[in-house]
Formats: sequence, structure tokens, C-alpha cells
Amino acid sequence: MARSVKSAERTLSLFEMFSRRQQPLSVGRISTELGIPQASTSMLLANLRELGYIAYDPIKRTYAPTIRVALLGSWINREFDTAGSLTAILSELQHEVEETVFLGIQNGPYAQYIFTILRKKPRGMRAESGQHRLLTACATGRTLLSLKPDAEIQRWVHRCNAEATEDRLRIGSGDFMTIIEEIRRQGFAQTRGDVTPTFGAIAVTVPAPRGFTPMALGVGIPVERIDDKRDAIVSALRVASKKLKAVTLPPSDATELERRSGAAD
Repeated sequence: MARSVKSAERTLSLFEMFSRRQQPLSVGRISTELGIPQASTSMLLANLRELGYIAYDPIKRTYAPTIRVALLGSWINREFDTAGSLTAILSELQHEVEETVFLGIQNGPYAQYIFTILRKKPRGMRAESGQHRLLTACATGRTLLSLKPDAEIQRWVHRCNAEATEDRLRIGSGDFMTIIEEIRRQGFAQTRGDVTPTFGAIAVTVPAPRGFTPMALGVGIPVERIDDKRDAIVSALRVASKKLKAVTLPPSDATELERRSGAAD
């Protein structure tokens, strides 16, 4: 028998435990379940969080896997159920808009791409799975922040400004709240060369099961094509978001979301 690698065993045990419990858990509960010291558990969770495989809820102080864990096996999923898979929906979106498509989550003060499909034609935006962008500087991050209370958004603005390595990526709280108000009114976020001068992006949120981190679905596009394709991209993103909701939300959550949407209307 080959010599075991403790860190690998603990990582797999962690995800198997979440598969059994199917709910966010505190570090103490995880430590007890896995039978390892709390300090080691905290280090393991911190490493996986940095890589985008674990999300942390600072209010409830709980951890849960992100959708990136599921996407690790997406190639197997395609072999058995292409029509209903996450990757099939994203592939359909990419084929329709003919631009780079990505799925992202919040990871601390950053938005992190957890799945990307690149435009195969020339002048496509390059976005790799695992890449980070400041929440305040990218469409993915801005649309995710729009879901939060205003006071929390302002705290993230201060944090992102502290993390920014260039002055152009810093923004005042008042100016950013104006952007957030527009996102909430329009239902999507748009950037135009904010991070990379020649590229922009359009993004919408994707509902997530209760207790799990929300996602954002986006399209990256050269700035010279934004005006001509904006309406078509927004429409395609909204359709894809609804399809992803059907895949990612259990029936009880989907019904509750529809009820709230109806009440808002």
C-alpha cells in the first residue's frame, strides 16, 4: 500500500463530509467531524478558500463548498447528462453570444472565475479559471456586491481600495454606491476597460441554494463590440441565469425565489 498523504486525505474527507451533511458548518463542527485539530482544520479551510473551493460566511461563521467543486467533475457530467448540466448551459450561452463566458464567485475582496469558456475567434477576452479581480473593479464583483446591504458594500469598498495595487482601481464609496444603484435598477453590471483597458464585461447574478455563496454569470468582450452587442448579451445572460437556477436550486428554494419575485412585481 502506498504511503498516505495526510493533506490529500483530509481534503477529500472534508468534501465527503459536506456531501453527507449537505449544509454549511463551523470550523469547530468540521474539526470534530474529521477528528483533526482545530488549528489544522482552520489552515485546511483557509487554503481551500484561497483556491476558491470553499466559501466562508463571516456572519454565521460557517464554511461550505463552492460550485467550483462540482465543476471539477463537469467533464464526467457531460458524458452522462449533457442537456441539463451546468457546462452545457454555459456552452450554449457562449455559442449564442460568441464571446468569452465565465462563472464567478466572491473570494474575500476579490471575484474569482471558477469556470470559463473562451472565445475561439480573434480578439476574445482571456479569462482563466482561478483568476482573481477586485470586487469593485469588475462586473462579476459589482453584481455580487449589489446583493448585499449598503453598509456591508461600503466596508468592501474600503477593503478593495486597500488591496488595490493601482490608483485607477480605487474608488470612493459615494461613487461606487451610484454604480450599485444603477446595477440594481438595470439588473446587470457592466464594465468598460476598468481592469484591462481594451476589454469590458457584462454580468448578472445566479441564485444559489440557501446558505451557499451566490454566483455571477458574465460575458467578457472587447470594448469596441459592447455597444452593438449589449442588449443581445443581457438577454442571453438572463435566459442562461434562469436555466442555471433550475439546475442549482432545489425545488423548495426555486419555489421560494419565484414567490418573492412575484411579490416584488
